[in-house]
Amino acid sequence: MSVLEFICDEEAIPVMECPTCGKTLLTEHGMRQHHTKVHGEPLPNRTCRGCGLEFYDPKARRTFCADCNPNAGKHNGNWSDAMETTSCERCGEEFDYYPSNKDGKYCSSCIDAADGLLPENPATNGDRVTVHCRACDATLEVRPARLEEQTRGFFCTLECYGAWLSENVVGSDHHQWEGGPITYGQRWWRIRRQALERDGYECQHCGVDADELGQNPDVHHRQPVRSFDQPEAAHTMDNVITLCRSCHRRVEEGTIAVSARDER
Repeated sequence: MSVLEFICDEEAIPVMECPTCGKTLLTEHGMRQHHTKVHGEPLPNRTCRGCGLEFYDPKARRTFCADCNPNAGKHNGNWSDAMETTSCERCGEEFDYYPSNKDGKYCSSCIDAADGLLPENPATNGDRVTVHCRACDATLEVRPARLEEQTRGFFCTLECYGAWLSENVVGSDHHQWEGGPITYGQRWWRIRRQALERDGYECQHCGVDADELGQNPDVHHRQPVRSFDQPEAAHTMDNVITLCRSCHRRVEEGTIAVSARDER
């Protein structure tokens, strides 16, 4: 029996069971994440109001499946049989277009050529000034207005920008600087191992385990180490919880919270 099953059995906590492999998880969210990551497809999250079919919608908004959707098929302005035919105002050739778009004026061949059909783009005209990439010193030409916009200078590629950041935006110059590195101490590794064993090497938020991750999960401090006068005081079993790398990052960012159930 896993640690999760033992806790749920002892405290009568309802669990969610994966319909594919039977794995038990504490939350529906965790079960859905598990099914998507492990079995390669998301579980249905919507029920069609027309026929009762369960289906998956990434945004969880649709109320009808594709077959019952009242805006699909012939009811949709982009339905293939709803196309109309007209003549190109430039070359005279007939072409089909969807009436839900703008009135058809030009065929696709004339649009692809775009010779005289489109107005000139003002961004392509005007004076340019020469600047140099701050990382590799390559020459660039930019509009004068950008000289005031780019407070960090100009870079020819994202790679150059990243290299410059790595060398210059570090330590106290970084926006997340909080005073330098922390020494966790020797006790941390013992507490970390005990936390992993207590939690069955399984993320206590989404349920993914070490076998699925291919490595041990992270161990998160509920109360940050920096908030303690002595780092060793933060290393207690009540203050740590096992999380996968993804959930750990989201907790640190504040986009999710570790609930009371997850902390058991």
